[in-house]
Amino acid sequence: MRSKLKRVPTGIVQLDEILGGGLPEGSTTLVAGGPGTGKTILASQFIYFGAVKYGDKGVYVTFEEGAETFKNNMLSLGWNFERLREKGDVEILDLISLREPEKAEVALDEIVEAVRALGAKRLVIDSITALITVFREVAEVRGLISVLQKVLRGLGCTTILTAEIPWGSKRLGTGAEEFISDGIIMLEMISRGNILRRRLIVLKMRATEIDLKYYQYDISKNTGINLLPYPEAEGWSGE
Repeated sequence: MRSKLKRVPTGIVQLDEILGGGLPEGSTTLVAGGPGTGKTILASQFIYFGAVKYGDKGVYVTFEEGAETFKNNMLSLGWNFERLREKGDVEILDLISLREPEKAEVALDEIVEAVRALGAKRLVIDSITALITVFREVAEVRGLISVLQKVLRGLGCTTILTAEIPWGSKRLGTGAEEFISDGIIMLEMISRGNILRRRLIVLKMRATEIDLKYYQYDISKNTGINLLPYPEAEGWSGE
């Protein structure tokens, strides 16, 4: 008889309920969305509450903003990443300077070393799009994706990759990121009259029965992302 797949809580109670307890242990999940949808917040919540509530050490890799900027932004939500870093529970890697094709291998080596040194069980790469889009040739992108697949499998920790969806586009990031992912969570902004609302859907998740429903969510201090029933039940289709 097969043992039940172990789950890693995301730190978002309602999302964990949808996923049957959390992300599959050792999996790689793509969190894709446009500007302002809260991709970084969801990913940060995964690392922060992993350390604070579940005792899981985590590595947060940023290719888009400096480590100090990241920590200050998170502090505005009530999440003190510097304190966690000082305690040895979290490591923050600022790899903006390595966001170049010839430095991609160095960046991956630094990620592996940080995970191993910390003994991390959780990893976030924010964003994978920022790393991939520096390549001009499709063959180069495929090569990086192949290497990244091997790296993530070798690390053995549960990983979240964030990916940017440009305004008006339906493609997830560059279209390549989804091929290294066991799961895809999409975040969107939808207009209702003159109001923008955020919604989330789990498009796929390995070894998980998903309901393919949209859920409205808000973002608040200390709590972070909080899911609510999406108001389609009230007759709103989001058009």
